[in-house]
Amino acid sequence: MKYNVRIAALAALFGIPAMIAAGAPGFALELDKPLPLPQSPMTSAPSLPQAPAVTALPEAEADETPSINIADEAPVEPRVSLATLVAAQTMPTAPDEALRCLASAIFHEAKGEPMTGQLAVAHVILNRAQSGRFPASVCGVVAQRGQFSFVRGGIIPSPALHNASYRRAMAIAQIAIDKAWADPVSGALFFHATHVAPNWGKRRVAAIGHHIFYR
Repeated sequence: MKYNVRIAALAALFGIPAMIAAGAPGFALELDKPLPLPQSPMTSAPSLPQAPAVTALPEAEADETPSINIADEAPVEPRVSLATLVAAQTMPTAPDEALRCLASAIFHEAKGEPMTGQLAVAHVILNRAQSGRFPASVCGVVAQRGQFSFVRGGIIPSPALHNASYRRAMAIAQIAIDKAWADPVSGALFFHATHVAPNWGKRRVAAIGHHIFYR
């Protein structure tokens, strides 16, 4: 025991680990272990943010954008107004029966209405003649019993041709017959003045001036 203590003291004094290894096996086991390295506050380099990957855009094709030749575009014609179209109509000296009946209905039913309202009344009559639910002719629709109050005894009165309102009604009737302007009431078959409220149960499609139109 004293010998081992002496050996350990000499080893510690002169730094001779081999002597300790030879005489003190317990200490040798401790010396064989690698000494831990001192830890630095930052043991590894901080990871830097990576720059975003840049993807090269494909080169634009030379013919990708078509050239536009303004001279090749067709000019846009301004749309004429209904009033202009009415003024351009030629008044016939001897209107045929359908034109006369339609113009008379427009005059008596809607002469105080705007031109669109007069055209709407004309289209109701034309729509009826084509529907299969009413007489097949314009005059037959106008003269049908109980439909238009200005018709008496099946006779359709015609105003004088020099009457300005009747001449306008004649022009609008011609436009409607020629389908030179779109139907403003989308195929309506019925109409009434706004001061009455018949319980028809029909689908309302338009209100123009002092008239309401239905299918």
